[in-house]
Amino acid sequence: MMHQARDRGQRMRRTGLAFFLILAFARALCAADLGAVVVVGPEWERFTNRDGTGLYHEILDNIFTRQGVHIARTYAPPQRSNDLVQAGRADMMTCRDRAAEPLFVARYPMYEADFHVFFNRRQQPEWEGPQTLAGKTVVFRMGYYSERNFPESVTMREVRTPDAALSMVLLGRADYYVDDLNFIQESLADARIPFNRDDYAIQVAGRRQYFPVLLDSPRGRAIEQWYARGMERLHNTGELREIYEKWGFAYPCFNFPQ
Repeated sequence: MMHQARDRGQRMRRTGLAFFLILAFARALCAADLGAVVVVGPEWERFTNRDGTGLYHEILDNIFTRQGVHIARTYAPPQRSNDLVQAGRADMMTCRDRAAEPLFVARYPMYEADFHVFFNRRQQPEWEGPQTLAGKTVVFRMGYYSERNFPESVTMREVRTPDAALSMVLLGRADYYVDDLNFIQESLADARIPFNRDDYAIQVAGRRQYFPVLLDSPRGRAIEQWYARGMERLHNTGELREIYEKWGFAYPCFNFPQ
């Protein structure tokens, strides 16, 4: 009886080892099949630092690099990044709140935050929430926002740099400069036009999530699946929350399976 139990235990261990090796081999094959994943997007401080650090870099490093998939990073403005993904010259753009066919957004965001408006309180004295923007002119960096982010009847103007967006408000050529709070604060610190800070205000204009953008193709869907499973794994182990805490960002409202 003891011999039978011992033999049964040995068979179970051998079966478990074989199953583990099969899974490891399958994962290695998937990693090899993916090859290098080319990720493109702007350089944003604390998100995609040039030295390879930042929120987005660290998340993708944990999902891909540490699982045997090499990440190749290219820096480009948002619209150029979208074009590269659509042309098949990059696999993933980080990150945007939307995508138009033939692109699609991944199922889980990498960032979630309010976006804000900077304005002259003397010229725009009343703030009653995002609807205050109706009938006004908002200015923002090219490709950063769209009509879905604002009330109807808003006039949108795009510029190439945050300094240009800020300058348009300071010179009275636009009513509101729209951006992430961190970027507005950086723009104010680097402002070239003198202004009295007491004459201006910053208010929350909305909230949105930012997702990786991929091409709707077999490769794009395979990479998205790898990304989604990686996010789920990091969430379940608690590592994902630690990454957000490390970089000082709030944990997004994920819709992970229970």
